[in-house]
Amino acid sequence: MLPAALRRWLRRPKRSDPRLLSQFFFADERVTRVVADINGLDAELDPQQYLVLLNQLHLSQAQLLAVIERIMEECIPTQRHSRDYLVKFPEELLVDNLGNHVLFAAECLLAGTFLEVEEAEGAQLRPRARNLLCSLELVRALLREQSLSQPSTYPEPVRAALIQFDRLFAEFELSYVSSLVAVKSPDEIYRQQEIIVLFCETVERALRLGYLTQEMIDGYEPLLMFTIPRLAIISGLLIYPEGPLSLERSPEQMSRVFSPFYNLLMKISPQHPPGPWLEATPGPRCSELRSHYSSTRDMLHTLFVCISGVADQLQTNFASDLRSILKTVFKIVASPAETSEETGGGSSA
Repeated sequence: MLPAALRRWLRRPKRSDPRLLSQFFFADERVTRVVADINGLDAELDPQQYLVLLNQLHLSQAQLLAVIERIMEECIPTQRHSRDYLVKFPEELLVDNLGNHVLFAAECLLAGTFLEVEEAEGAQLRPRARNLLCSLELVRALLREQSLSQPSTYPEPVRAALIQFDRLFAEFELSYVSSLVAVKSPDEIYRQQEIIVLFCETVERALRLGYLTQEMIDGYEPLLMFTIPRLAIISGLLIYPEGPLSLERSPEQMSRVFSPFYNLLMKISPQHPPGPWLEATPGPRCSELRSHYSSTRDMLHTLFVCISGVADQLQTNFASDLRSILKTVFKIVASPAETSEETGGGSSA
């Protein structure tokens, strides 16, 4: 009978094998090899080589996670744990290597190193990190054996391990990121969706009135990054006064994107008692607004300063939120042909 090591060598998949389990085998082998090199190195004697190997480990782990992700999409596509919580994260965190960063954080926490988090929070996260890494090791072991026996099938133990790993990874990712940054609450997500609706209605109105053109939208004209927020502020206060910029709300009831500028918004649209002001058409509202200034020139100057002040601070203090809002707006108001091309639905010439 052949030794186990020899049997494994004979069953090794070929590098040219396109099947995911075969690709996993070599990705897993690279991670194992780099870890062995790190364990056999004295970091104090050769810190430069240690950093090189550490970088190789990050790259190989990223490749391994990418293959596992594809395997889960193929094996358990309808049983994946929900990732709806990602909408709560700041846009700058939603990068391709977030998963690898989360895995590295789990490894550090298990080793007793509390990178980027307070020690108390790290201690709370540590059990989740342990469960995640144990689950990953189980997945790797099962997939490794499966790649050497039947790399075209996923038996039930493999499926169960993948489902558990997917759930534990999602739970740790949400907990870890929540300990680093302030994630959006459901109420704030809803309020920002209201802002998106306001921006979309503003753009549609500007298109009807000729302030903007569809070509500018479809071409992602850079000037729109400045124009749309300014128009939306005017629309939110004068055209849609009961919307998300309603000054009948308290600052706490507004989206956190606009609530810090409540006083500036008050200057743009002076408060009026309920009744005719809210029921009036945009024309009478504008006439009422003019009556608060000594001249049209004074009104335009004051409005320009206040509106620009709010818009500029939006871009400075809430750049991530504003980018996310504008990105969604462009997707909604772009021409259908442009949208289909972005999603890969456009026909090739």
